[in-house]
Order: sequence, then structure tokens, then C-alpha cells
Amino acid sequence: MGPSAYLLAGPAVAGSLALGWSGLEKIRNRAPLEAAVTALGMPPASASVAAIVVPALELGTVAVLVAGLPAGLASALFGVLGVTFAFAGLRSLLTGRSIACACFGASQRKLGWPQLIALPLWLFAAWSALHLPSTTMTGRLAALACALVLGTALRAVSALRLGLEARRDRRAFAGGA
Repeated sequence: MGPSAYLLAGPAVAGSLALGWSGLEKIRNRAPLEAAVTALGMPPASASVAAIVVPALELGTVAVLVAGLPAGLASALFGVLGVTFAFAGLRSLLTGRSIACACFGASQRKLGWPQLIALPLWLFAAWSALHLPSTTMTGRLAALACALVLGTALRAVSALRLGLEARRDRRAFAGGA
């Protein structure tokens, strides 16, 4: 596989990493997604269903790519998810509601422009999924393992940063008393 094949695969792999992380966070705690969907105007019963369906579609997209299922399916899933996220951001902007983003679990960020700006990136990942080079199951699993290591490292950096901030806060509080 040449360098251009890796470049073509990049957006789909990056999108899969984001969807994997996002889906797992939403499974871990469905409440932020349920609250966001309810705030967008869905009835609570439908919001509960959405809190199951959305992470299933996110993780399903990753599974489709890893399993080597038809590229059109992965592409369609990327597209549907991207449009869904953009619609949520647009709805939040149009209604003027300040709705907490549940993209990667509970967050202080708000729905709106970030989801609209990300739509072209999701569509680029959808296009990329159609142009993934043919690989073996071992190759796809190795790519998944690398993506998991990268995702874990990203998550560890944010957790370490929060820990350092908390430590500084404790020291500042103890020194000021």
C-alpha cells in the first residue's frame, strides 16, 4: 500500500477514532445525550431511544470498517451521522437554546457552529470510506489497535491535564489558608 492509499484512508480512520470514542462515552453515560435530545425538542421516550441508537450507529460504523463490509455502508453511516450532528447544531442555533453538547459524553461545550463546521469533515470521511484500500482482516485489526492506542493516549493527556490542574488548585487553596 503506497503513501497515497494511507492519505485516502486518513479521514475514515480519524472519523472512526472519533466515533469509537464518542460511542463508548455515550454508552458509559446516556444521560447527557438524552438531555441534549430532549432539549432539541424530542419527547423523553424518543430521547431514550435516540440515546441507544446514536451510539449504536457510531460504534456500528467502526465495526463496518473493521469487518471490511461494503464501503458504501460505512460511507452512508458517516454521512447520516454527520448530517444528524449538523442538524442538531443548526436546531440549537435556530431555536436560540443553549444546549450542552453530548458529543463525547457530558461537556461544557454547546451545540451549534462546531457541529455545522464539522459536517464537511464527516462527509470527507464518508468519501474516504469509499476509497479505502483493500486490506486483510489482520490489517484492519492492526489499524483498529493503532487507533485505540492513539485514542487512549489522547484521553490520557486530557485526564493528566485535569489532574495537574486539580493539584495546582489544591496547592493554591492550601497555601492561601
